[in-house]
Parts: sequence; structure tokens; C-alpha cells
Amino acid sequence: MKVSYYSLGCKVNMYEAEAVINKFLDNGFELAEFNDVCDVYIINTCTVTANSDQKSRQIIRKAIKNNPKGIVAVMGCFAELNHEDVEKIEGVDILIGTSKRNLLFSYVMEFINKKEKIIKIDTDKNNIKYEELKVNRFENKTRGFVKIQDGCDNFCSYCRIPYARGRSRSRKPEDVINEINILFSTGIKEIVLTGINTGNYGKDLDNYSFAKLLNDLVKIIPSLGRIRISSIEVTELTDELLIILEKNKNYFCNHFHIPIQSGANNVLKNMNRKYNTDYFFEKINKIRKIYPGCNITTDVMVGFNGETEEAFLEEYEFLKKIGFGEMHVFPYSPRPNTKSYKMDRIIPNNVKNIRKKELQALNEKMALNYRKNYLNEIMEVIVERNNNGIAYGHSRNYLQIEFKSDLVKENDLVKVKIIEVGYPISKGEIYEIY
Repeated sequence: MKVSYYSLGCKVNMYEAEAVINKFLDNGFELAEFNDVCDVYIINTCTVTANSDQKSRQIIRKAIKNNPKGIVAVMGCFAELNHEDVEKIEGVDILIGTSKRNLLFSYVMEFINKKEKIIKIDTDKNNIKYEELKVNRFENKTRGFVKIQDGCDNFCSYCRIPYARGRSRSRKPEDVINEINILFSTGIKEIVLTGINTGNYGKDLDNYSFAKLLNDLVKIIPSLGRIRISSIEVTELTDELLIILEKNKNYFCNHFHIPIQSGANNVLKNMNRKYNTDYFFEKINKIRKIYPGCNITTDVMVGFNGETEEAFLEEYEFLKKIGFGEMHVFPYSPRPNTKSYKMDRIIPNNVKNIRKKELQALNEKMALNYRKNYLNEIMEVIVERNNNGIAYGHSRNYLQIEFKSDLVKENDLVKVKIIEVGYPISKGEIYEIY
């Protein structure tokens, strides 16, 4: 039987979808493209923005259209918080939200036998434990994502995710380490540590922390392997963590995605972000002292309630002062049942779009300026694909690099000299193959 999947949203969703798919493949299913006629479709949904909700609905309906006789299973944050809406979509056979993903394969088997709709939504998010999922391989990918944490305690005023996933909870260190060992043994050279609030890892464990996990991981990283931290809140860049990173610089990628959301202090306060721009600036400087030339990337939400023209100008200047290597800029969209949903001083959509374009233009300029620092530099690149002699991959500091070579293949580690900088893609020439 054929199974396919579509995962929207964050890296955590990607991991969870891979874990579910691994179970199907281990039991004899064949992985197919989502557009193919399949026996089973799995959709992992997202609800970060209104656009995410809309996209989730579209993908569910696309699966049903691809094969009206196929089994359609829906999970994820949108399915959790909007399960009544998803239930009404004719053709959805299994609905599980953000829990019981480890049982999805058995639910599909049950549906095949009984042909009865299965709905398993846990609305009580109190005192829930970390749900262990396992990935032993990543299909058609050169980096392995490893989920170490779930849930969030921050309750930013615009965000639904704590309501969808519950409070922060950590995976057992031994399970994290074992899975990373397995993935490295398959030949994967880069592991990406991911979570809903990755840096919060260990807060619910006895005498353990994210820094201690990184220190333990150093002991198992192979000579050609590397660890990337997918995203981390600036408030989680503790002195303990910075010391571990400084002592083990060669094991960790010099790229840090640190969401700022806004560069204006009043807006940050309204967002309940728990830091101000001075604090953010100080932490970025500490990271840059440890990793000179590292790539600091971020997320910026434009047009949040109360973002006056003065606040936007303050934000613009602060973002420029930091000099990010890349910014993901997106407009604020009110999310039901969040604190900001009932706030006043709403910014009109046309103003949001104007400001979004201004920040995107700033991003283009900053991203290109950052990449100019690497002209004629030698970069380590993991090859992600090679199409007719044109190879493509990412460097340790997450630059997208394209180069010509008939000698390299997917997952090869090579050294490339940058001969032309661009954004989003720079060009290089092969320097050395490991």
C-alpha cells in the first residue's frame, strides 16, 4: 500500500510527520508523492497564522481530491484547535490533533478493518507528559531533525501554540542521544535540534539543562558531523549555554535563529516577549564574540496591534543596527482565544503590507551585506542535490551555495570557494571533497 504525507509549519511538525511515516515504512508501506493516488494521506497541520489555517484546509481537501477512496488522517495544531471544523470536512477519516501521534499507524489499521471514522482529541492540556516518537531514518533528506522538547510556557499575547500543545516538557536525554546516534550511523552528517521552545529543554528534568544536553552530545558527534540548533529564544541564551558553545565551537554550526518578533520596546511589551531591545542586543554581541561572523537569522512580525509609525521606525533602525543575516518577515494576523485578539489599536492591512515590504527590502540589503563577507572564502557544504552537474547545499552558517561538479552526490561533504555572492543563493567552485 502507498502512503504519503504533507507537513505544514515548523521543524517540529516535520519531525513528527517523519516519525509517523517511519512507522508505516517499517510495516511495509511504500512512500509516494503527495500528488499521487495513494491509499493513505497524512496531513500535519499548522495554526501559527490565519494563512496557516487556510493552507491546512486546502491541503486536506487536496488529499481527498487526489483519491476520494483513500484514507485521510489529519493531525497537528490546526486540527487540535479547530477539530470541530475539520470533523465537518467530508472525507476526513482520522483526526488526532497534537497527541496520540504514536498511535496513528494503529488507527489507520483499525479504520481499514472497521471503516469507522476515528476522532481522538485530548482537550485537557494539564499535566501531559512528553509523547515519545522515534525516527530511525529520514527519507530523501540530508539532515536529520531531532525533536527534544514540546509545548511552551511563554504565552506570547499573539500565539495559539501553548493552547494547542500544552506546557513545556522535555524528552528524556537518553532517548535524544540514542536517536542521534542512530541517525549519524545512517550517514547523516548534520543533526538539527528542534522543539517548540528548544532552549527551554531540561527545565522540567532533575538537574539537567539544554547546555548539559549539548555537552553530552559533543561526546557522540562523528568527525564529519555537526549539530545545528534550529531556533532558540534570546532569553534561553544562558551563561551556562554560552560557555558550552564556546568550549565546543567546532561541533556546533555558527548559525543561530533567534526570533525577535519586533524591534520596538512597547510592541515587545504588548507581545509579552519578556525582553527589551537592549537585552537582545547584549545577547547577540555575546554570541558574536564566541562565533565571529556567525549568521544570526530571525523572525519579524509586522503590524502588531499598537505598532505606531514611531514604533515601526524604532523597529526598523534596531533591526538595521543588529544586521541580521536573514529575516523572515510576516504580517500579524489576529488568532482566536489569544490575549491580543481583543486588543485595540489595530493596524490596517494596507499599512501592514507597506511595512512588510520595507522590512523585506531591508532584509535583502542586510542579507547580501552579510554574504559579501564570505567572497573568496572556503566553506564546508553538505550536498543536498546534484542536478546534471549543478550541486546545491548549505554551509555551516546556513548560506545556500550552488556550484558545478560531476563528482559529488547527495550527502557528500565538500569544501567550496565562494566566487560570487548573492541572496538567497551564492555561487562557488569545488575546492576539496572529503
